[in-house]
Amino acid sequence: MAFVTGDVVPVTDEEMPFKVVFKQGDTILAEWLVESKEDGEMQIIETLKSLVDDEEDDQDEDDTDDEDDDDDHDDED
Repeated sequence: MAFVTGDVVPVTDEEMPFKVVFKQGDTILAEWLVESKEDGEMQIIETLKSLVDDEEDDQDEDDTDDEDDDDDHDDED
């Protein structure tokens, strides 16, 4: 599997002269226009951080579900 990359590249739009592009190999996974290179770089970082936060939230929910399941088994005894 190819690495996923996130880049900020220039475009020919005067109002939004850059775009963020996430690619896996030659395949574009996501892209959107941004006002500046710096803004695009910050959005890449925020996107990656939100993915990590979402994964941690999912693990926390799984842990809570496991605890609830354990309680159900106690009632059967």
